[in-house]
Amino acid sequence: MPGMWRCDLCGFLYEDEVPPTFCPKCGTPREKFILLDEEETELMREALLVREKYTRLLALLAEALDVAQQGIALDLDEGCNKIFNRTVEEISGVHRMIKDELAGHAQQCVWAKLAGDGSL
Repeated sequence: MPGMWRCDLCGFLYEDEVPPTFCPKCGTPREKFILLDEEETELMREALLVREKYTRLLALLAEALDVAQQGIALDLDEGCNKIFNRTVEEISGVHRMIKDELAGHAQQCVWAKLAGDGSL
């Protein structure tokens, strides 16, 4: 199994037998990459998987929010309006929960190294 390397300058993660010649993100040379130990590698893999799930969930929530807002714009009967408005409220609440959870992980340094790749 390839090793996981982290750029010591920007935090970019790379999996292979050897680190890249230059960091694809910041251009630093290979010598600035650090080989992560098994425990940290597993933690980073799990964190990447969770981040993928959150990213997908946020995309689905954005799509559902758009549909709900379209429903609100139709201004149908009271029951329909109540459902669409509640959907917007619930989506906003879940969105906040995800952002808070990610912020909590970052404070605990679980995501700190992942944040270096610019996608959190």
